Amino acid sequence: MVLGSLSKTYAMTGWRAGFALASKSVTANLSKLQSQSTSNATSFVQKAAVAALAGSQECVSEFRAEFIGLRDYMLAKLEKFPASPAPSRGRVLCLPQHWRLLGKGGIKTATELATRLLHEAHVVTVPGEAFGTAEHIASPIR
Repeated sequence: MVLGSLSKTYAMTGWRAGFALASKSVTANLSKLQSQSTSNATSFVQKAAVAALAGSQECVSEFRAEFIGLRDYMLAKLEKFPASPAPSRGRVLCLPQHWRLLGKGGIKTATELATRLLHEAHVVTVPGEAFGTAEHIASPIR
């Protein structure tokens, strides 16, 4: 099975376009799952997806190099703070662990930390619970 995300690969973030290449039995089950969780991609997203896949693929390596540079920059900055950066391979988020901050200043959860960062430091993060972990916060690497 091959799964791909056009949303990240082609900088179509937010459009939620992707694909799956698999056997008929697998794609039949994927279709059932998809039909119960989302609606179809809008027409302009479908056309953009076709153009992305049919066009030059140079942008993919350019985007990848840019994201690697941004990741390395963020990880270097995070090393200065009391958070252990999680290794980041193939994602556009840094997921620093925040356990060293728990209990300080009344912070008990990732949600409380994300809220404090937003209101007091004007830094946008997402509590790790959205990604299946209570031990991290997510921060875009852009």
